[in-house]
Amino acid sequence: MRNSRTLARSGSFALALLAAAVLTACGGGGGDDAGGSQAKAATPNTTTATPGTSSPSSPAGPVTTTSLVTPACSGCGTVDATTYAGSGVGVWQTINASAAAIDVPVSIAGVNGQDVTLVFTNQTAVPQPMPSISLTASYYWSVAESQLRWASDAELDKTRIGEFNREGWTGLANKGAAPNRSLIGGPSRSVVNDIKTWYHSDNSARTATLVRQRTASDGTTINFWVENAENDPTKVSSTILDALDAGFVSAGKIYDMLKSVGGPMWGTHSYSNLISPTGQPIDIVVLNFDHNNTPFGMVGYFFARNALVRDASNPYSNESVSLYLDSETLYKGGAAGLKAMLMTMAHEGMHMQNFYRRGVVGGPAYQFDTWLEEATAMMMEDFASHAIDPTYNNVRDVRFPDFVRYAGGSYNCSLLDWTPFGASCDSYAVSGSLGGYLDRQLGLGFYKNLLANLTTTDSVAALDAAIKTVAPSSSFTDQLRRFTVTASSLMPAAASPTGFGFPARVDGGFSLPVIDPPTLAPYRTLTQAVPATLQPYASLPVVRKAIKGTYTETVKVPAGTTLSIVIQ
Repeated sequence: MRNSRTLARSGSFALALLAAAVLTACGGGGGDDAGGSQAKAATPNTTTATPGTSSPSSPAGPVTTTSLVTPACSGCGTVDATTYAGSGVGVWQTINASAAAIDVPVSIAGVNGQDVTLVFTNQTAVPQPMPSISLTASYYWSVAESQLRWASDAELDKTRIGEFNREGWTGLANKGAAPNRSLIGGPSRSVVNDIKTWYHSDNSARTATLVRQRTASDGTTINFWVENAENDPTKVSSTILDALDAGFVSAGKIYDMLKSVGGPMWGTHSYSNLISPTGQPIDIVVLNFDHNNTPFGMVGYFFARNALVRDASNPYSNESVSLYLDSETLYKGGAAGLKAMLMTMAHEGMHMQNFYRRGVVGGPAYQFDTWLEEATAMMMEDFASHAIDPTYNNVRDVRFPDFVRYAGGSYNCSLLDWTPFGASCDSYAVSGSLGGYLDRQLGLGFYKNLLANLTTTDSVAALDAAIKTVAPSSSFTDQLRRFTVTASSLMPAAASPTGFGFPARVDGGFSLPVIDPPTLAPYRTLTQAVPATLQPYASLPVVRKAIKGTYTETVKVPAGTTLSIVIQ
């Protein structure tokens, strides 16, 4: 499910405005709806704590003259295992593949006032006990709006829809001969000005009129329905409809982009009580979701129950391949609201496509876990953003900023546990930022391979296999480590070594903008207390400020964890 929030961006990053359009998808397991509230001025809290036995060149632990880390980048600021070049970005690492924590001595000479960032990356699916380590720099961005939580009813609705899309529908679907077009569930043959009753996700009946009918490049009919009470020049106007129409149906826009990366939205299947496999239009249904006279919140969704025929066990099916958009966001949200809706159609369209391709055709066991389902939808937004609006990119402008500044820090957040806008973790920021990194490093071919992979029912294994199709010597854990090093150290785009960073990419007609992490430095959150555990596939940065001479420290590294040292 999708919700909405936008970060204003003007040259350098400007956080002060939180009010517009991030897109949350209801299809894969929850939504990322955000209230369009404006962030209050916030004061960062910084802490510097230097142990009595430490010095700038030896911030913690016993002095050592050996170094058990090795260079992890080429053509960068590493001279060898014990020497920094004095400028640029240097990355060193050691991997603890054992079942117990180990001591890793580090001694790197040639540092001339640069910061040293230690990045712990848990490369296992279980929490690992985190040893004690001194914190010589911590930073907490205290902005209440960073702990956004949506109304309980909206959260429950998003969870309910997401769970149904992933598993709930399987209890109602029957394997067997698919219905033909003459049976119930056959495609509607609506014409403009037809009136129909649509059921909203809360089961309320809404009367809507077919206000526009278009034909996509592949011949698929695209219907735009507007709830009658919202079908007014002062509400959902023809100008708004023109923008939705152009953004979704026009050549090379959202529908064509979805089709090009993942195939059809609907088609052949072997279920007797899913709607007809042939001739189905795509219905875009604009309803006033909650009548709260406010834009944003939950702004759109895809609900798989509408793909089943209506019967006693599923009485609120709309028997259609359909996406649902919130009308008040369209006409009360201004330009940001319209932008949110366009991106929502891309996001929810991927949920629709994943449901058909992976759940219906592949089989329910092949549907992604929520963290990867939502990641693929945000990756679709990432690829589509430039064609929809060249000034906006969801990963650059929302997901990654949220990852850096969210609450207590999104670093030590389990990739596998879906906790959108929780007390200390926002899973949308985590999955979206990782997805944006993989898009830029691995490209469109990787993304297509991920969407189409039906060789495993394990989401981590599916992601690993897709990575190997374009980078055979790499892996999921390798890419995760590179992402966490880039994100945790705020590695500058211009100086990022090969294999790190968020570089610009043009691929298969899609344009991905560069992301420059140091622009977020004023809003970065660093831990103020060492956590008891390092969460599954999570990371934790610890910063040593302005080191001169030789950086020396013995670091205890948890089991199954990579320690990376970044000097810049």
